[in-house]
Amino acid sequence: MRKIGIFSIRKIWLLTICVIAIIVVGINITAKIVAGATPKPQYTIVIDAGHGGRDDGCSGASGAKESEINLAIAKRVESILQRFGFGVVMVRQDDNGLYDDNVDNYKDSDMEHRRQIIENAKPDMVVSIHQNSYSDSSVYGAQAFWQEGNENSEIFAKAIQTQLQKHLGTPKTEANYGDYYILKCVDAPSAIVECGYLTNVEEEQQLVTTEYQQKVAYAIVCGVLKYFGYVGNGVGV
Repeated sequence: MRKIGIFSIRKIWLLTICVIAIIVVGINITAKIVAGATPKPQYTIVIDAGHGGRDDGCSGASGAKESEINLAIAKRVESILQRFGFGVVMVRQDDNGLYDDNVDNYKDSDMEHRRQIIENAKPDMVVSIHQNSYSDSSVYGAQAFWQEGNENSEIFAKAIQTQLQKHLGTPKTEANYGDYYILKCVDAPSAIVECGYLTNVEEEQQLVTTEYQQKVAYAIVCGVLKYFGYVGNGVGV
């Protein structure tokens, strides 16, 4: 049997170390490439689908439930935003409300849980999705609202309103202000979007369809993109 000299053993040992080093470096490079392919989102947006559980919100002329439409649109907004690379936190992800069991005031409990979720997310933006109603069934159209006194929220709500008019053909209604609990949870730009009037028969019939819900969601996202200055950077809205 041929003997292996000390020099040969050293060569084998060095070769083994080199192979291990190459494997380790390769793993590190691969890890960096994977990490680079999924960067941390630059912005985090909270999507609040209004109502839920025992709270249906307003009802349509033909019986459509606001809570269900809110959630459907919210999920579509989430999907589009994620495709643009935004981080999204959903306040409500199913048909249930957020209130505690056996509470005297389920509405207060629900709103408190929403506030906690929004605060914990530390978002760059909040969008609360609702449907409208009015005693005059001829009134229709989507409208955005901001918290009175919050300048950035005003700019954001007006950006959304412009896109609602552009993509939905909603009347030339101005975005409006008011005093809203859900918009005071954080200082980040926040807006409530009333996507349409369920008390208007024609608009209710549109709002229950997946096609129109997608159009509403797209219009809202376009408002988000406008606010963050994506227009002019390869994104056409």
